[in-house]
Amino acid sequence: MEPHASLDDLDDDNSTYDPKVIGFYDAVNNPGATNGTEIFPYDDQGHGSHCAGTTAGTGAPNYEHIGMAPQAFLVGVKVLDSAGSGSFATVMAGMQWTVDHRFEFNIRAASMSLGGPGPIEWTSSEEDSVNRYANEMVRSGIALFIAAGNSATSGSIGTPGSAEDVITVGALDKDSGIAIYSSQGPSEEGRIKPNVAFVGSNVMSVEANSGTGYTDMSGTSMATPGAAGVAALMYQANPDLSPFDIRNIMQETAEYRQCHYMLKNEPCIEDLAPKNRQNNVYGHGEVRALDSVMEAAQQDYDFNNNITINLNTEVGMDNRIHLESSDKIQFNISQTVDTVQWRSNHLRDDWTNLHSFDYGDEKFTISAIDMIHNLEHLPGISLEGNHTISIRGIGNEGTDSYSTAIITADIMLMNPSKEISSSSGDGDGVSSIALAIGAFAIVFLLVILIAGLVTDKEEGSLASVDISDKQYAESIDGDIESIADAKLED
Repeated sequence: MEPHASLDDLDDDNSTYDPKVIGFYDAVNNPGATNGTEIFPYDDQGHGSHCAGTTAGTGAPNYEHIGMAPQAFLVGVKVLDSAGSGSFATVMAGMQWTVDHRFEFNIRAASMSLGGPGPIEWTSSEEDSVNRYANEMVRSGIALFIAAGNSATSGSIGTPGSAEDVITVGALDKDSGIAIYSSQGPSEEGRIKPNVAFVGSNVMSVEANSGTGYTDMSGTSMATPGAAGVAALMYQANPDLSPFDIRNIMQETAEYRQCHYMLKNEPCIEDLAPKNRQNNVYGHGEVRALDSVMEAAQQDYDFNNNITINLNTEVGMDNRIHLESSDKIQFNISQTVDTVQWRSNHLRDDWTNLHSFDYGDEKFTISAIDMIHNLEHLPGISLEGNHTISIRGIGNEGTDSYSTAIITADIMLMNPSKEISSSSGDGDGVSSIALAIGAFAIVFLLVILIAGLVTDKEEGSLASVDISDKQYAESIDGDIESIADAKLED
């Protein structure tokens, strides 16, 4: 099957080798091939490619239909057959694989557009198992977005969209009103769903196996990967966020819609509440990408866009820096700060102070041995191979603290050895803020890996996405709004 230009590599440059799809698991036709690299990524149904393009497509070759988080790495997880159907057992196998490989591929979020109708939960216990496993995915550190469904009726959101901890997404038309097909809550357990709503009607994205073509599709399956792309940008803005931080920030910054907004739906009891209240039509409201990302970015520090950190070390043909244990990465900074911090982008990591940096320094280095000493303590991580680190500066102005924009470096550790001593003294101290708090960071050049199970809710194949956006520009306002506007205008 033919790779699509929007999904085949990160920089759309055929002279470099930097594949966008860094892992693929086929639970349908090759369930025994579990390492993520044995099966060449394919899509025999079409819906997964469309969803992946909505989240992370580069928009090549004409860049008219870019995804929410372009320049993202992808991981595919296929759990439905070529007809777009499958068993809950196969779906759970894909979910299990995703959790098992969350450290290896740094899976931070998932977009899953599949499910069963709401009433089936009254007669089958399998749905409870899928819901419980969806909650387990969230507790393992994966923000899980699930399509509400296309049943066009109340009380029709079934498993796994009815799970408590997931982010269930309803679909909007281009005018921000609820789409007539979008399923509504409550769930079988009486839970108010969806959580939020995102544009899902006539979304232009990748046409599978066309090479360069694009097509429009409609459904909550299209809305869900769009919301997941916003989560990629939020992780980009603050890699410390937990899945619950992602959900809460997105809900709190959503633009509230009453059930009868634009007269596209009948009123509901929540419309009478004296303050905004989640309802079973729009959830907390329409996702606001810019507001969500800025709230994520400025949780603990103000953002200072006037200071930039630049990478000076040469990048290889695979868009990665190849490091032996004795090597270092070099940076410069346009204006001094009080502290430079770095961290790997793997789960369960914290920021580390760069103790070799002094106030007034215009250049600094981070050594490979310090990275090795950091990574060796993280669970499920292989030292040799690909990693991504983030770097930021922290300063103070009066009583206020600020962060520079985060930059990232994609590295490949080769023949890592722990025996080489570091002359720089880098990385002796670790910040006291725990990862789960979601405490630091402003970013606009951060590489985040998000695994998304992208499937067709009613029609579909699953091709999951693991997202890592590293080319977000300095002007966050312009970029997010232009991407969102382009998606709305498709």
